[in-house]
Amino acid sequence: MTRRSYDQYCAVARALDAVGERWSLLIVRELLAGPRRYTDLHADLPGVSTDILATRLRQLESEGVLERCRLERPANVSAYRLTPRGEALRGVIEALAAWGAEGLGEPRPTEAMRGHWFTGPVTAPVSPGP
Repeated sequence: MTRRSYDQYCAVARALDAVGERWSLLIVRELLAGPRRYTDLHADLPGVSTDILATRLRQLESEGVLERCRLERPANVSAYRLTPRGEALRGVIEALAAWGAEGLGEPRPTEAMRGHWFTGPVTAPVSPGP
């Protein structure tokens, strides 16, 4: 799969080149809580195919956003974790969550939900003045 680029000398465009593909920021969201196995990522990203997940993980690894690691005993399995560059996206994810909360509304019957996903507003909505 050929990666697209905005081909712009702009920090926003470069950031989107690195993490703007579909599913990328949701993978980062999942890893903000700590290292995760591939199977756990797949389970908590309903709708992502195994091919796309594997591709995004490779892309994010090549961008220095995440890395493969080995979980310590008793697990002793391969997993993925954020690098310091990936961890720096925490504020971006939190800002997107706060921005998106305003239009969240009620869940639709077809929407998946996980307890660890952000699903409510950060603060109470501000009512407009008189």
